[in-house]
Amino acid sequence: MENHCPYYDEKTRTWYGPSKKMLFNPEASMGQTTKPKLVFCDDNNYEVVRSALERVVADGEQMPPLYVLESDRKDVKHAEDLLKETGQEEKFVAPYLGDSHTTLAVILCSSGSSGAHKGVRVTNAFCAYLAAMDDFSPVPYVEFRFSSLYWLSGFLSMVGAFCSGAIRLFTRNGFNEQDFFDAIEKHRASFIFTPPAHASAILAHPGTKTVDFSSVRRWLIGGSFVPEKLRDRMDALLASTGGRSISMYGSSEVGGVAMDVAKRVPNAVGSLLTNVMVRIIDDNGHRLGIGGKGEILVKAVEELGGYYGNVEASVAAKDADGFFRTGDVAYIDEEGYLYVVDRQKDIFKYRNYQISPSDLEAIISRIEGVQDVCVVGLPDEDNATDVPAAVIVRLPDASSLDATQVRNIVDNQVSDFKRLRGGVYFVEELPKTHSGKILRRKVAEMVSLQIASFKTHV
Repeated sequence: MENHCPYYDEKTRTWYGPSKKMLFNPEASMGQTTKPKLVFCDDNNYEVVRSALERVVADGEQMPPLYVLESDRKDVKHAEDLLKETGQEEKFVAPYLGDSHTTLAVILCSSGSSGAHKGVRVTNAFCAYLAAMDDFSPVPYVEFRFSSLYWLSGFLSMVGAFCSGAIRLFTRNGFNEQDFFDAIEKHRASFIFTPPAHASAILAHPGTKTVDFSSVRRWLIGGSFVPEKLRDRMDALLASTGGRSISMYGSSEVGGVAMDVAKRVPNAVGSLLTNVMVRIIDDNGHRLGIGGKGEILVKAVEELGGYYGNVEASVAAKDADGFFRTGDVAYIDEEGYLYVVDRQKDIFKYRNYQISPSDLEAIISRIEGVQDVCVVGLPDEDNATDVPAAVIVRLPDASSLDATQVRNIVDNQVSDFKRLRGGVYFVEELPKTHSGKILRRKVAEMVSLQIASFKTHV
């Protein structure tokens, strides 16, 4: 489903109806889990969606109604027909759906950056909580982001705009620099959001030198590790007209957790948001104090609704007190600022020494000519341990940057066990989710195939 105006009309009309709303990407296999009763799609992906529904509908079951937006086809149901006036609108009374803390409003996708997507249950009360979180944006504001509706960031943007009266810009296109520049130059966006990978690509584009960024008051960035060098460049671009970058940390399961609205602290994602509690625990589940690094557990005033159709994952996602297990390694300083160090699943070991990819990525991202970087652990020749490898996207004018330079810079700044024994690889782009998060497992597979191919031809 693309982001466009007719869909928002449909969404607002069905929001308070007694049904669940699954916002999904037709490429994802969520249909089998959610078993939708009603489906909307765009004209250009009608065949894909219909084919997917045919695969997930069991024999003997009826295909759910499929409504197509902005289509000239004669053989489909048209979504626009649902917008026609009936003359009964003023008599409509919203039905009572039950306890808003338990009634399901929508199902969002988990990030999918470390595995298959899961359907995150979002209750009606959680929707109200998400809307109340948006108290940091300049009002009135014009917002722009590429986020799709099936991600938390896109859904939050829609809910926030409805509740605040903000103007929300959106595009049918996937990420591209020109649409971003148009949102700022032509439509004077004042509040924008990008993941770090998109921000890096934007700042590397020559158009940044000519576009008027004076309307931008807040540039929100989050979704993955944010290099300090990248934020320096963002703030330098916005400083002359009073704008600034804001780091945000959160997840589809609990919403926003921390932001640095008050002030920017190097390497911190920010201070905790209102009505959010966190715990930092070690590998044995013991709570850690100030400065102690461990897994961060989060509990918001509105708790995780669980994963739709996945009881086992829902139970495993929370501890006995209802705190959500993020899988992220973090610590808190004396001022209450949160520092996210890494993903537990991303950490690997070289000869029993733990290596945090973000430590190496922070160093490499500061190297002149690096646009994007991902560090992964690859098995050594004996398959006995993992060795760190760096996969880099160069800036357009940095073709002279080579592997030897990168290895020398890194090796001179790290302990012996962190050296890039797995090599340095240059690629045109890194595989990412639709929301801009790097797919580490895909990066590792890509490099492994490249190594295997090289050995085959030697």
